Amino acid sequence: MAVAKRKSGSITAEKPQKKVKAAKESKAAAAPVSNKKTIFGKVLEGEEDDDEDEGELEAEPIRDDDEDNGMDIDGAAGAQNVPQKNKIPTKEANAQKKALREERRSHKPNSELIVPAKKLWEKLRLKELPKEERQQVMKEMMALITGKVQDIIFKHDMSRIIQSCLKHGNEVQRNVIAGELVGHYLTLSKSMYGRFIVIKILHYCSKYREAVIKEFYGKVRQLIKHKEASAIIEDAYSTYASSAQRAALIQEFYGPEFRLFKVEDKKTLGEILEQNPIKKDNIMKHLMETLKGCMEKGTVAFSIVHRGLLEYFEHADAKGIQEMLDMMKEQAVEILHTKEGAQVAMLCLLHASPKDRKAMLKTMKPFVVKICKEEYGHMVMLRMFDVVDDTVLMSKAILSEIIKEMEDIAKDKFGRRVILYLLAGRSPKYISPMNIELLAKGDLVRANTSKKDAAIRSAELLGYISPALISLIATKPRSLTTEPLACQVLLETMLHATGDKSPAVHALLDLAAADPAQSTSDAPHVLLSMPTDRLYKTLVQSDYKAPLAEPSLHFGKALLMKMSPYIGFYVQKNHSAFIILALLENPESAKETRELLSKSSSSKGSITVQKEMEKMIKAKPEKEVMAVRLILETLAK
Repeated sequence: MAVAKRKSGSITAEKPQKKVKAAKESKAAAAPVSNKKTIFGKVLEGEEDDDEDEGELEAEPIRDDDEDNGMDIDGAAGAQNVPQKNKIPTKEANAQKKALREERRSHKPNSELIVPAKKLWEKLRLKELPKEERQQVMKEMMALITGKVQDIIFKHDMSRIIQSCLKHGNEVQRNVIAGELVGHYLTLSKSMYGRFIVIKILHYCSKYREAVIKEFYGKVRQLIKHKEASAIIEDAYSTYASSAQRAALIQEFYGPEFRLFKVEDKKTLGEILEQNPIKKDNIMKHLMETLKGCMEKGTVAFSIVHRGLLEYFEHADAKGIQEMLDMMKEQAVEILHTKEGAQVAMLCLLHASPKDRKAMLKTMKPFVVKICKEEYGHMVMLRMFDVVDDTVLMSKAILSEIIKEMEDIAKDKFGRRVILYLLAGRSPKYISPMNIELLAKGDLVRANTSKKDAAIRSAELLGYISPALISLIATKPRSLTTEPLACQVLLETMLHATGDKSPAVHALLDLAAADPAQSTSDAPHVLLSMPTDRLYKTLVQSDYKAPLAEPSLHFGKALLMKMSPYIGFYVQKNHSAFIILALLENPESAKETRELLSKSSSSKGSITVQKEMEKMIKAKPEKEVMAVRLILETLAK
């Protein structure tokens, strides 16, 4: 028991010691942490220098009175013994810092030029600056920088100033700057800041474009792989170079010989190989190496690279094509925005195996809608419809994406051609002869790389997309008929789509049943506006005149029933009168149309519609009543 008491007593005696230790630790943790920098235990006074040009920190001399900055634990009496530091007023401190900053700047190279140039630039860059004042600022700026442009162009702030001078200066002032930089364009193109000056000179100084491009000769293969310079080469090639200059730039892809000696009278690889067929293997080898390097460096999106890729595919053998295809199949989606790039992607699809085509489809799926709307990219979709045998995969990966945005695609200038190709094939009404020829070139290769019959493939794709097209017309007839491009899609759907078209027919007839007298400019009647009047006329003619709808829509007879109460109104409108003429020629509706035209006109009592038309041709110019004349001639037969 005694031992137990001693243990108990020892425990209670240790408790106060733990409390004191905990209190000291809590005070230490609560003490404010100073953000001031120290050197060898000395606190540095002053703030961080905000000079963005210098980017350095300078410490003030260490003072002896900075050593004792702690609080006296004995209380206020101890605190009174600590000497107080003299504080410098804020304005005075700022003035001192400003003077120090200006002094440092004065020691920089060309400081007498840079400081006043920056002040002028602050005025020059203002959008609302009057023209006369801007011209005066440019005169002062040119007086400062003329003869010294080469000394300041590689500094980021002065690079911006030179760019502004090229943008706002007149032709003479721009040429002065460009002239001083001749011989330095290659170096500038590799500079992070200088490259923007080269872009501005190419844009604004047409006199010096040739000088800029010539400095790149011999270095194109190196520059196209350079992070900064590759964009300059692309800009020069795609926008500013002549056809001869473009040929000179691309020739450097063919090997060291063409870097030193340009073939001026030959502009394509085909012409060069025709003249020197013995050099083909060497040229193709160097071309492959250059293109492979571009893919590794991430410059495959440039049009000059697309030109090289197209020439390689056109002249390589089967083994070389397969080697390039293995590298290109997942990057083809990145090159569709140029003419040559789209042709390369089409060739990739044409020569690819089913497995490679599947890989390409997967990479393109997220961008299907965008590709459909591109001027050149939509041709890749047409080639895809021609060569991919797996129509189930096409339906899931490609057509399903088109269906999601079908209305938007149908109204687009290029997108509607994708849908029309599924409906009407290579119709010259919608596809240019040049593009039809381009598609036809691949038919021989397709015979070896695709097994399914072309007609079966087209029918399967059309069968998948037809229900969605018919549903779109049935639900949004007004939206489609107000767009001329969408009217083409609507017409071909009614003529060539498979399945039950009655919902679409009823939707179009309901639009035509409205009273034409209530038509306004904001909401015109479908039979009184272009091009929907032609759409309805063609649908009436599809019952008896090519192109025939299969199966027949019997559209003429149904339309006549909707518009019969207003037939006297329609014949007075030249465009809609052509619909009456089509109804009169349609065997299914000709009899009823004749009877309606011989009945009395509601507006003139006992006068028939035919009599009204006879008066019209006498009172109006011939061009305005051409349809009426044709109607009267048909009635007279």
